[in-house]
Amino acid sequence: MKLLVLPSIVMLVWVLNHNIRKNNSHDPDRVHSYLAREDRANATRRKDLSDLPYIQVPLDQFPFDITLSDEKKQSKIAEYQKIIQNLAGVRMLNLIGISNTELKERYGPANLELLSNYDQCYAKYLRTLQLFAETIYEEYPEKAVSVLEYCIQTGTDISGTYALLGQYYLEHGRTDAFERLYDLIPQKDSISGKTILRKLDQLKL
Repeated sequence: MKLLVLPSIVMLVWVLNHNIRKNNSHDPDRVHSYLAREDRANATRRKDLSDLPYIQVPLDQFPFDITLSDEKKQSKIAEYQKIIQNLAGVRMLNLIGISNTELKERYGPANLELLSNYDQCYAKYLRTLQLFAETIYEEYPEKAVSVLEYCIQTGTDISGTYALLGQYYLEHGRTDAFERLYDLIPQKDSISGKTILRKLDQLKL
């Protein structure tokens, strides 16, 4: 058995080298195209960001005034509320699916850090709303659903939002609403999009 180890390793190395050479035969054109696009993007002048579709936080629509029987969950609500209230005072943008190169092409490299910060705030906002909805779902499912539906409307790609909302729709016989979730998934071919599809499909089993 030990005599087979060396030939196996040699064969594995040969296969790896063959695949690397095969992939590299296409790399020069791809790399050149990418670098050329990056050069053009880096030469873009700074654009005005004042008219972008910033996310507005509807604080009065979120059910922060509810009381839960679980004290730990209740304290969590206060924590999530504080985070969301703080985020209501900053700029947020949904930049899901837009690469840094595309951002530089559209708005100039000088705006990239600022735009990235807006996107990070948006992601934090949606994650916090998701956690808030999960926390109140057991005692206030309808209120949780209203929060989840809002998240979907803003273009979230958090799979847990789709899964919990889909669960609610199926449990309440709202099959049409469940099926519409498929149409609302941003970038179905992305990793997050495929995860959402898989979770929705699993709910129907």
